[in-house]
Amino acid sequence: MNRSCWRAVMMGAALLIGGSAPAHAQNQDRPAIDAEELQDRLSPETIDRLTQIARRAQQNGVPPRLIRQKVMEGVSKGVRGGRLVRAIEDYSRRLVEARNLLGRGARPEVLDAAAQAAEHGIPSSRIRSFAAANRDPRRAVVGLRTIGELRDAGVPTDNAVRAVQAALDRGVSGERLLALSAAVRRRVRQGESPTDALRAIAGGSRPGLQRPAPTRDRPGDRSGSDRPRTQPRSRGGPDRG
Repeated sequence: MNRSCWRAVMMGAALLIGGSAPAHAQNQDRPAIDAEELQDRLSPETIDRLTQIARRAQQNGVPPRLIRQKVMEGVSKGVRGGRLVRAIEDYSRRLVEARNLLGRGARPEVLDAAAQAAEHGIPSSRIRSFAAANRDPRRAVVGLRTIGELRDAGVPTDNAVRAVQAALDRGVSGERLLALSAAVRRRVRQGESPTDALRAIAGGSRPGLQRPAPTRDRPGDRSGSDRPRTQPRSRGGPDRG
């Protein structure tokens, strides 16, 4: 490789690693692979185009590590050349839109979830309103991802948003909520419509999506509070009248 190509590789890797961010930010945001690994797996032309995309995204307030993680994800899956560039360019555009939509205070993981939801066709207005109603980043992330997956499974956006918000409000945990779209897909494969499948699951026929109810005594079980209390026996022996 000649000197100019190697310079392009190093410049691209430098931007993907941290761009012009302060040194302490770079230390907190280390890359998944180093420059040599990047050079071995991507051409200088691809790195140059990715460098331009990353620079534009960073100038618009997108954390560099989001672009970097997506690049490494694509590379690990064997995506190369123009296909990788197009995927990163689309992802970068959605991240910039999410940043403009949610503001500069939005956490990186929320921006990523919003970008994924947009990829699934969730309108910007619904993404913004859902994020505003769920300030906890963990709720926002799992909720937006589930909404996007439900939309991809054929569930109308409004139905998906209502079901996910209701589940979050009931205290459904992240893992169980993320399993919702898979459960819907299974019922759809069995011939049920996406809307009916979601209604059946989120409406209560799937116990895993409901908050566990307080433990109550079963009928006939006298081990709980309904058991008649035995009067304590007097220490002086039984009363004889």
